[in-house]
Amino acid sequence: MARKGSLDLAKITEAAVALLDEAGLAELTTRRLAAKLGVSSPTLYWHVKDKAELLDLVAEAICADAFEIDPDLPWRGQLASGLRQFRALLLSHRDAAALLRERPPTGPHRLGHIETTARILLGAGFSEEDTAGISRLLTAHVLASVESQPARKPDEGFLERLAAYPHVSRLGPAFAKQSSEDLFELGVDVILDGLAARL
Repeated sequence: MARKGSLDLAKITEAAVALLDEAGLAELTTRRLAAKLGVSSPTLYWHVKDKAELLDLVAEAICADAFEIDPDLPWRGQLASGLRQFRALLLSHRDAAALLRERPPTGPHRLGHIETTARILLGAGFSEEDTAGISRLLTAHVLASVESQPARKPDEGFLERLAAYPHVSRLGPAFAKQSSEDLFELGVDVILDGLAARL
């Protein structure tokens, strides 16, 4: 058993991120984390108040890397770069999108990412109201692109039923070949085109 004094927040957070990657968000509990660290639950609570605080620590840790965005790019290029880096960050940890959706951004790393988006949008000329909404829209698009599940294989009678829907039938080959990456990039293009028109 590790002693209370041998733990610190850095060790706890590192172990919690590892547990997230190994077992997923549903299994990221203080009891399992204490067992992973070789301590009792009361010892863990000397450092972390409750599960909510633990999840906030993990969310901050997985968002610790700042986005590297070229300030000389036009605003569209800066946003696209940030969105791609955010998606890559989420894909590097199991259930990261679900975690960030569950916990509000309160720490410096996550708020720093929002600050970057707000700086780009305000600098492009969007109003404060639009910037607030657009930043949430962009975040939602990235989270959805990471959380999307692959389509299930249709049952045997599906193609026959589909014949009654000629326009949907035309889309079959496109549906079949589109990856989550393709959908993400399409969404980025559509959103940025819409933002440019709005601006």
